[in-house]
Amino acid sequence: MTEAVPSGKQTRAPQADGETGGSATLDSERAGETHPYEVLISWSGDGAGAGELRTASAGIAVSIGGARELGGRGRGANPEELLLGAVGACFVNTWAIFLKKLGVTYAEPSLRVTGELENDPAGGYRMRRATIHPRVPSSLLVEKRDEIAKTLQLAEKYCIISKVAKAAMSVDVVVEEV
Repeated sequence: MTEAVPSGKQTRAPQADGETGGSATLDSERAGETHPYEVLISWSGDGAGAGELRTASAGIAVSIGGARELGGRGRGANPEELLLGAVGACFVNTWAIFLKKLGVTYAEPSLRVTGELENDPAGGYRMRRATIHPRVPSSLLVEKRDEIAKTLQLAEKYCIISKVAKAAMSVDVVVEEV
């Protein structure tokens, strides 16, 4: 069974590296499949304090803290940056999968993600929008503009975290030529 681009039907389960799993799995067989994830978070002090986020699977630690402009000390990654980081990490991983699947050679895809925070009429703040800026070399755009566009469309369609973010705010993809 060959697999070009996942259609959501009758395909093998894609792996993080873009390879397919060892056995064919139909969507109907995966319907009840779940994958649990966990992070551990500790905090010291009040809103101006700081803490640590640790991934349960790899034990990687990230210092966290509130943003200065929102009353925090600005020590560590703030929740707004972590949200944008999660969107970006998922998107670049998904993009890399489709670059490989569609045979577009781009050894180190990169991007930046920007976000806008605004006052929430219900109180506090809310993230208004996020923009994913895939950074694509000019020479690659000249050679493979349509293929790059296709890989980005697929990444946008299949990135788990950006789909969650889109439910709450506008998420756009704007290519940044480098």
